[in-house]
Amino acid sequence: MGRFTKLEFGDRDGLIIEPRAEDIGPDAFCLKAEREYQEGNFDNALRFYSRALEMDKLLFAAWRRQVWCLIELEEYSEAALWADKALDLFPDDAELLASKSMAVCRNGRPDEALKVADLAIRQPSAGPYPWIARGEVLLATRTGRYDYCFSKAICVVGPSWHVFTEIGRSCQFHGLHSLAIRYFARALECEPGIIFVMLETARCQVKLGLSPQAARVVREVLAIRPGHREAQALLTSIESQSVGAGVKGLFLRLLGR
Repeated sequence: MGRFTKLEFGDRDGLIIEPRAEDIGPDAFCLKAEREYQEGNFDNALRFYSRALEMDKLLFAAWRRQVWCLIELEEYSEAALWADKALDLFPDDAELLASKSMAVCRNGRPDEALKVADLAIRQPSAGPYPWIARGEVLLATRTGRYDYCFSKAICVVGPSWHVFTEIGRSCQFHGLHSLAIRYFARALECEPGIIFVMLETARCQVKLGLSPQAARVVREVLAIRPGHREAQALLTSIESQSVGAGVKGLFLRLLGR
C-alpha cells in the first residue's frame, strides 16, 4: 500500500515543484501531471495529481488519472481502492468504473471485472473506456469478441491518442504484441512524439524479435528527449541483447552448427 498512502493529500516527497506564481493552481498541476504521464513518469504524474486534489478535491480528471497512473505502475489493488474512493465522490461514474474494471482484471479477477465493466456500460455517462474495459476482460478470458468492444470504443469518441493507447496497452498486457503495435501507431498518428507510447512500441517490438526496429524507435525518443533515463536503459538492454545474440551466432558457426 506504499503508493496509496502517498496519495493522501499533503505528501510531496521526491517531487520538485517550481514556486512560480502562475503554477499555484490545480489546473497547472494537472498540466504538469499530464506531461509526466505522456513521458511515462507515472510516479511524478501521480504526485502532481495529488497536489491538484489538495486544492480541489472535486477535480474529477485528477481522480481518474491517478487510477490510470496506478494501473500503469502495476499497483492494481491500490488502483481499485483509489477508484472506490473516487466513486464515493462521483457515484456510478462510467470512466471510474471502467478504470476499476481494468485494475481488477489485471489483478486476476476477470469475473468481477466483467460485472464492473458491464455496470459502467449501462451508465448514461458511458464513453469509450467501459468498452475498452469490457474488451480487456474478454481478451483475458478468450470468451468473446474483444475486437468488437475495442471498435465500439473508437466509434464512441473518434480518433483519440489515449483511447488507442489504452487499447494497445490491453493487448500488450495480454501478449498480443503485434496488435498492440498497430494501436500504438494509431495513437502516434493522433499525437506524434508521445514518449510513453513510443517506448511501449519498442518493448513490443523486442518481444517480437524486432530489436533493430525497437532500437530505432528508442533512438527517436532520445532525439526528442536527450538523457531520458528509461529510454537509455531500454536502449542499453536492446543493444546488449543484440551483442549477445551475435556472439552466440558466431560461436555456433565456429562449431559448425
